[in-house]
Amino acid sequence: MSHALIFSGSGDRVSAARYAAAAMECTAESKPCLACPACRKVMQDIHPDVTFVRDAEHKELSIDTVRAMRADAFIRPNEGARKVYIFEDCTILTEKDQNVLLKLVEEGPAYAAFFFCAENPAVLLQTIRSRCVEVKLSPAVEEGGAPDELTLELARLIAEGRARPARHSSQSSKRRRSRATTCPRFSRGRGFCSRPPCWGSTA
Repeated sequence: MSHALIFSGSGDRVSAARYAAAAMECTAESKPCLACPACRKVMQDIHPDVTFVRDAEHKELSIDTVRAMRADAFIRPNEGARKVYIFEDCTILTEKDQNVLLKLVEEGPAYAAFFFCAENPAVLLQTIRSRCVEVKLSPAVEEGGAPDELTLELARLIAEGRARPARHSSQSSKRRRSRATTCPRFSRGRGFCSRPPCWGSTA
């Protein structure tokens, strides 16, 4: 899978990122099971290898916080398979923050993953966006509510490495709109699809 994801749109981006993190750390065969110790820790925000990158003392994320996170990323996971860093509000990332993050996203350790939550992905630099898979979410359940099956399906695809962005660059905008609106997953309001040609295997 892509180790860097952008959760955008008006859906519950932080919950989607949390489910995806649970899928990465899950020890069951069907991921995320939401029942194993690893999943429970992620869902309770107490897993030692899943970090919400915050800076309560500043309006914007300080460069020192980003540098500390960068150093932490090169320390191997404590108990999970991956280290996951969730940026729950990308509007607090400055351009300087993102330039520091860029090299980490590009050349960080294989076990590190980075989830960016932004209603509008344009708050992130193009250099960051070009290295991420964007998952656009639409409202489906109340914020903080239980995940529906499609959200869990997306998390499973992420864990299995079968989620990648649609390749529409050679198509006209009219054709792109047609493909999106006729996709059954889009028509059900989720803003993503797990089936070709919208999403597919990374193999």
